[in-house]
Amino acid sequence: MNSVRRIFDGSRVGQKIVANIYTPLSPSKAAKQFTLILTHANGFHKELWEPTLERLFKSPHSSWTIAQAIALDGYNHGDSAIMNRNSIMDETESPWFLNARDILSVIEQVKAQIHVQNIIGIGHSWGASSLLLTEIMFPSTFRGLIITDPVLFQTSVKNSKLREMTLKRRCKWSSKEDARNYFEPHTFFKTWDKRILDLHIRYGLENIASKWMLKCRPINEAAVFAGAFEASPYATNNLSHVKCPTLFLTGELSLPSPPDYIKLITKDMSDCQHVVMDGKGHLLLHEDPDRTADCYLQFLHKLASKIPGSDANL
Repeated sequence: MNSVRRIFDGSRVGQKIVANIYTPLSPSKAAKQFTLILTHANGFHKELWEPTLERLFKSPHSSWTIAQAIALDGYNHGDSAIMNRNSIMDETESPWFLNARDILSVIEQVKAQIHVQNIIGIGHSWGASSLLLTEIMFPSTFRGLIITDPVLFQTSVKNSKLREMTLKRRCKWSSKEDARNYFEPHTFFKTWDKRILDLHIRYGLENIASKWMLKCRPINEAAVFAGAFEASPYATNNLSHVKCPTLFLTGELSLPSPPDYIKLITKDMSDCQHVVMDGKGHLLLHEDPDRTADCYLQFLHKLASKIPGSDANL
């Protein structure tokens, strides 16, 4: 697949959102075309979508195609964090509503510049919850949603312990090889697909004064955890307002999204499908990107069958 980097305006004056726009090597003439908007989990970055996207682009269908996939870095993550560093250095709370508004800002800029059909939001964890917030606050933004192991609380509970643990996380190494030696045996990372870990080491770090540091600093990751307080319950309690076809893909072993809980909170959604990936936890996208992509493909194929002809545009 091809890839180009684009810089968009965020929803707040002066802030930027960096994105990678991926397109197939051989454009399809299929009448039904999807534009994907991809949003990552807290602490990570846009490039971790690449193995999943490779599989999506290599699985063409005669009746529909993925015209482009736009993967975003949250304003305080990845390359966006580098551009916005001066305004995020001391943040203590990052309300998830901000991420939702940034997503809408990017979509509006894309639609103003090029003709797009059938925008599908695909998100993981914080990114998934943010997509739900976008659709709840701005109905009909998406033709469909793929929500991968979201973080959806029913009540407003501040988890200060999680924030404190995050602030203590190591974020600096002498070299990328030093970083690899730290990540590979670590319990948190050792179940990841090798391609995902390689991408994290390649794109998740920046060189500062001859040291390699996480682009998403612990203070910013902790701020996102703190920002769940109001936004996550708001999304959970307003899921019935999401009317577009929606796939919830969650891990059998997920702590934030156990299968029975997702079944409970989505019961009033009008067009919702729930698929559980056995043997996987919250980071199923990082552990098995190919299987994740296959679940996405099944949903997209089903969604395409509901769209009449090529004139169902967003």
